[in-house]
Amino acid sequence: MHNKLWVWGCVLDEIPGAVPFVPGQHYCSLETAADYIGADNVVMTNTSDNAAASLNERIFAPLAGKTVVCALQHSDYRGSAEAISRFSLTHPNIAGALIDDFLDYRGNYYRGPSAGMKPEELREIRAALRSHNPDLKLYVVRYTRENMDELLPYLDGFDVLSFWCWISTEDFWAAHYSDVVAELQTKYNKPIVQGIFLHHYGIDATDFTPMSLELLKLQCRRVAEELRPGHIDGVCVLSNGWFDRDSHREQVQFVRDYFTWMSGTWTQR
Repeated sequence: MHNKLWVWGCVLDEIPGAVPFVPGQHYCSLETAADYIGADNVVMTNTSDNAAASLNERIFAPLAGKTVVCALQHSDYRGSAEAISRFSLTHPNIAGALIDDFLDYRGNYYRGPSAGMKPEELREIRAALRSHNPDLKLYVVRYTRENMDELLPYLDGFDVLSFWCWISTEDFWAAHYSDVVAELQTKYNKPIVQGIFLHHYGIDATDFTPMSLELLKLQCRRVAEELRPGHIDGVCVLSNGWFDRDSHREQVQFVRDYFTWMSGTWTQR
């Protein structure tokens, strides 16, 4: 049985190398980050820009022994889904694929790559993902700021919800998180993998502002309270690009220690 912990990020083709949305050069590849915090599962984002160039042994060999969900290429969701499906026949640790920022649209501020996608298009993407391997699951990323009802017409087109809070607050995690999870369960009836940011992107994505340690501690506690009884199905930490940054060292170490404690004191039969 694989554990419930995931790491989001990319396999570094060269050391040091670049990680999307994290400044500078990095020494911690995705597989190293997963090993450091004891995660058996990864969301691999190399494929989000160029799936054809990333579906090869050089990128996948380091992920042997991990359950892998591959990000779909934003410019070719359907084509990359079919390519991942074919590649999974020789790489059985691939469990599925993911559409990041699904339907994300914020008026004049931002229009995501999948904004405006129709429900039938999503069903076609999942069909392509299952074209060679019917066991693969399609994940979609959604945020707490988004209207839950917008996803209702798409429920028969995806399998797992990857759920994130873009701007974390003490009020949300302390007072509202469990109610939101209950509503997600009621409306969607889908497995939920809860995301945790090491970096506070919603406050400032351009500097080295980590998630505050006190807020991170609250998030981990509240997430664990939903994970143990099975209200959510996993926890995903983003991303390996922050693991080797001294500015985020305390956050990384806390997440590692917290979930080592949680899993080590959780009897599962």
